[in-house]
Amino acid sequence: MANEIDWSKIRKGRDAASKSLPKITKLPIVKSNRRVISSILKDGDVILDIGANNRNLEKYLGSIPVKTSYLSFDIDKNLLHDYYDIASIDRKFDVIVALDVIEHMTLIDTVVLFERIHELLKPSGCVVISTPNMCHPVRFWRDCTHITPYRYDELAGLLISAGFHDIKICRIKDMKAKDRLRYWIYSPLLRLLDIDFAPGIVAIAKPTMI
Repeated sequence: MANEIDWSKIRKGRDAASKSLPKITKLPIVKSNRRVISSILKDGDVILDIGANNRNLEKYLGSIPVKTSYLSFDIDKNLLHDYYDIASIDRKFDVIVALDVIEHMTLIDTVVLFERIHELLKPSGCVVISTPNMCHPVRFWRDCTHITPYRYDELAGLLISAGFHDIKICRIKDMKAKDRLRYWIYSPLLRLLDIDFAPGIVAIAKPTMI
């Protein structure tokens, strides 16, 4: 599989992302990845949840006014899902999400996954990817099941190399009043060290029409 990966294309995507994105502390902050998803959904959208686990996202979608159709994919056959093999999916989706999934995968598997997501999205579709923020000092390393870390610019670069455009990256943090005060106090140090207080990042991207 590694021999089939176009590493030069990945390098170009990473270079493009690093030139276009600001410092981590300049990225906007969102309360949660679910808020991001609900903000892009429209009535009638069909959404595919990759790495759906116990389908908690389905419960959340049922609580918002927008009416959507939810389908899930996961390799865990001990849980009930619509798909267990991503290669067998034979339809297109309006929105595809992978929430805190890619950090549990190898880089090569993530590259293949992004290319497959691009194939499964409608031309007007959108993908939402969340993962731990590598600029946070400890978030990624606190889970022994994590395999591959992704800085925000590396994540954007991989999406570019898979054929996505109009990529937006946000930091995930439910900001309380005390958090805002601490951020104001420590922001000069954070910028100096190129670290961040937000534990997660989320990317939103659209497929390039060929």
